[in-house]
Amino acid sequence: MAMSVAQAVPVSGQVVAANEFQTVRRFIQEGIDDGQAPSVAVAVVRQDQVIWAEGFGYADLERKVPATPDSIYLLASVSKPITATGLMILKDRGLIDLDAPANRYLREAKLRAYVGSADEITLRRLANHTSGLPLHYSFFYNGVEPHPRDEAIRRYGFAATRPGSEWLYSNLAFGVLEYITGIVARRPWGEFMERELYDPLKMTRTSDRVRPGREADATMRYTRDVAGRFIPVQPYAFDHDGASAIWSSANDLARFARMHMNDGELDGVRILSVESARQMRVRSSNADRPGDKGNGIGWFVDEYFGRRSVSHTGGMPGVSTQLRLFPDTRTALVVLTNSDHGPFREKVVQRIAEVLFPDGKAVEAEEKKEPETGAADFVGRWEGRIVHVDGDIRVNLEIEPSGAVKAQFGKAEPVPLKEVSFKGDRFTGWTEGRLRTQPSYHGPVKIELRLRRAGDRMTGIAVALVPDYFALSHWAEMSLIK
Repeated sequence: MAMSVAQAVPVSGQVVAANEFQTVRRFIQEGIDDGQAPSVAVAVVRQDQVIWAEGFGYADLERKVPATPDSIYLLASVSKPITATGLMILKDRGLIDLDAPANRYLREAKLRAYVGSADEITLRRLANHTSGLPLHYSFFYNGVEPHPRDEAIRRYGFAATRPGSEWLYSNLAFGVLEYITGIVARRPWGEFMERELYDPLKMTRTSDRVRPGREADATMRYTRDVAGRFIPVQPYAFDHDGASAIWSSANDLARFARMHMNDGELDGVRILSVESARQMRVRSSNADRPGDKGNGIGWFVDEYFGRRSVSHTGGMPGVSTQLRLFPDTRTALVVLTNSDHGPFREKVVQRIAEVLFPDGKAVEAEEKKEPETGAADFVGRWEGRIVHVDGDIRVNLEIEPSGAVKAQFGKAEPVPLKEVSFKGDRFTGWTEGRLRTQPSYHGPVKIELRLRRAGDRMTGIAVALVPDYFALSHWAEMSLIK
């Protein structure tokens, strides 16, 4: 079922008929009929005008509530550029220095660095994923309260690589930025964002919560079972709200996009200085590093369909989203879905871009893959530790010339590691076991070692991983015993 908001919208003296996107409409509806997503909401901006906004399918399958451009979706990581915008409001007011250590603004719990110095973990590096903070996500289901932010920082707030030297995508980095924003603003982060960003922009359906009175517009979240049927995802909370917890609608995000493409102003209301709005769109991370998306402040900075673009995607249980801006042509697109099937969302984005830029072409970014190099440089007995909230865990590794690896954790019996890989100076492998993680989780976890060798030492992280629940990184270090 499709709900259209307009058949034609005036744009720069022309009337752009909704039929311009008829092929995209059919594609979306066919995908919904085929079970690709319960609903899709889209918005397209051209030259500071919304030229298309529409909802397809059901925001709530059980109650048969049609999706509209005003339906409220959880954004996942599309939250990040919004959180970064709040940070830049403080920067414009002279209340923060982007290149100051983040610890200057934190309370009792401080970030630490196992490589380099904690003073090198700056606000800018948190915002462009070069702070050294490693992989982290944590979803708390069934009403379980997330760790207080100071406790999350105490457990997981560390740099695993020298700050500024590498690109490592980190949700916790944006949790820290959200926390600092609230501390500096002297009010809860969500309240600050509503008063200083959402309400001035008339983004009345946007917040870190579903606002009172808007509950009927909130979408349910769904995942697919083994038979491809949609099943509801239970509500969950985070210890990284600034990375993941913002709700919004396609129409509200169109206003947010217009403000950024207007260099910080919309409808006579200035949110950011021109300098700050532009600074967010400038790549400041180390884009030549393997896996680096190329980040500005909160935005991915890249080229799409032959145009300079800033964007962010989002994906987590029951959520797949994208916001993409083309500042040079003042064009933007929003695609929101209430399922976690990312490939369908990406195809919708591409179909919209094909209409907007018929002379362009989607170019898949080449993934930089390091070749397998074999175990020769790693053979031997390694001894070390994993840093854990319950106390350090002793770890021994026996690496054979064949590439087989056995790991011993504490006094437990040695176990073989699975999917062992040696690429250049990097070693990875995993096993399954029990490790205290979230208060409500008591089952086994995948314990994945991701280490890098330098001389007779290997350092890196041990990730406790349960898909759709958490990926929690712990510092790991080992020495070769000769």
